Amino acid sequence: MKNIEVKEYSEEFHRQWDDFIRTSSRNGGIFQERDFLSYHAEGKFNDASLLFFEEGELISVFPAAIITDNGNEKIVSHPGSSCGGLIYHNTATLKRVLEILQLLIGHYRSKNISSIEMHLAEPVFHSMPEGELTFLLWHRGFTLKTQEISSCIRLSNENSWEKLGRKKNLTDIRKLEREGYTVKTTDEAERIYPLIESNQARKYKRKPTHTLDELKMLKQIYPGRIHFHVAEINDTIAAVTVLFDVTSKAVHTFYIAQAQEFASINVFPFMFYKIFEQYQQQGFDWYNFGISSRGQEIKWGMLEFKERTGGRATTRQVWILENLSNYKKFEE
Repeated sequence: MKNIEVKEYSEEFHRQWDDFIRTSSRNGGIFQERDFLSYHAEGKFNDASLLFFEEGELISVFPAAIITDNGNEKIVSHPGSSCGGLIYHNTATLKRVLEILQLLIGHYRSKNISSIEMHLAEPVFHSMPEGELTFLLWHRGFTLKTQEISSCIRLSNENSWEKLGRKKNLTDIRKLEREGYTVKTTDEAERIYPLIESNQARKYKRKPTHTLDELKMLKQIYPGRIHFHVAEINDTIAAVTVLFDVTSKAVHTFYIAQAQEFASINVFPFMFYKIFEQYQQQGFDWYNFGISSRGQEIKWGMLEFKERTGGRATTRQVWILENLSNYKKFEE
């Protein structure tokens, strides 16, 4: 088997990294791209990402950072993204992924790192079945630290959202269509951000993940992959959602917000069903609503809203390997 070379990330690899994610990886997407991670202020994270090369060809990347906890340095999936484990080539075999994983562990062990924590993305973002990594994490002694429930819709199944969603949705949609509601896209972050901001404060007592300037910056970086959709009537916004095209086959909801004056109107199914149809026509396979839990807490209201709109469960997992100093390499 050909030797694999491990390199620490530096800015010179930025374009090569992103090209690999977009064109050659099996389980990578927008949230692991350097273009996405780099919108954060320089120096915000102690980057410790790795690249793996085979005869000069990039075959795997690991977006990661170092954090310090009680004097111990730990490796975590890059905090600039909600998920991102070991990303590998779409032709990789189990044995190759094992070799890469062991090189990864060995590299961090040599740096006196105490533990490695990987936040894996939902399987709907993979270009094909991707059981190698989760099996090998378990095989090499990682334990499942936690997992979150996420909700997704299979767009490649004809109108699955209508079959799985609440039956009353179609009646409500026809009513809103008769009244003149429409769903449109806008490039103006300033137009949608106040609604997102007020919704986050009212419902969750927090600020949005992104500032207005950060959202505008991301839209500039990804003009064709980040979309602002609004449901409106007479140029008045009733609801908004911000979507990320994670891959060419899967889209993810980042923000959902509704104007208070439209709270009594069931506008979300109207907006989302129109969006589902649009993405289905574009050849997308999956629509992901995102997580509805934190540890043992299930956010039932949020989850049931997604289920009423046709979503069903998948998971986002976090795996951890502790006590790296005691790790023993697997020998065949």
